[in-house]
Amino acid sequence: MSSTYWEDTISNIILFVLAALVILIVAGCIFSFIRAIFFFIFSQWKEEKIKKAWNSIRYMIIWIFLTAALLFLFPLIFRRIWIADYEKYTAKNIFAKAGTILSSIFEIKDVIKDSQEMNKYNWQLYYDTNNLKLNDEYTL
Repeated sequence: MSSTYWEDTISNIILFVLAALVILIVAGCIFSFIRAIFFFIFSQWKEEKIKKAWNSIRYMIIWIFLTAALLFLFPLIFRRIWIADYEKYTAKNIFAKAGTILSSIFEIKDVIKDSQEMNKYNWQLYYDTNNLKLNDEYTL
């Protein structure tokens, strides 16, 4: 089996979903923080914009607490309801799976580079072959 594929078991799917939730929550927290900064900077000391900034910070803190609950309570809940392989759903494994998800997302640029490299060797219209000059030892 290739190292780029992973086994589709229910525990891997649950781990993938939990890691995706952590990634989305962290991205939402970063967005809320940047939004709050912009509201503070461009508020011109207007009460409604400052209130929006504080609300954004509150939502960020709430999501951080929900992430902590997700990371530490779900393994306990899974153990109590007797889900198989409940010991796989630790915070360490969830962050490791999130890291693999993010690294596979950022490797998309390599897919484009590799496809261009493959097409170069397969004679796929990346080079002008009409004006190709061959040595004397090669003939068409």
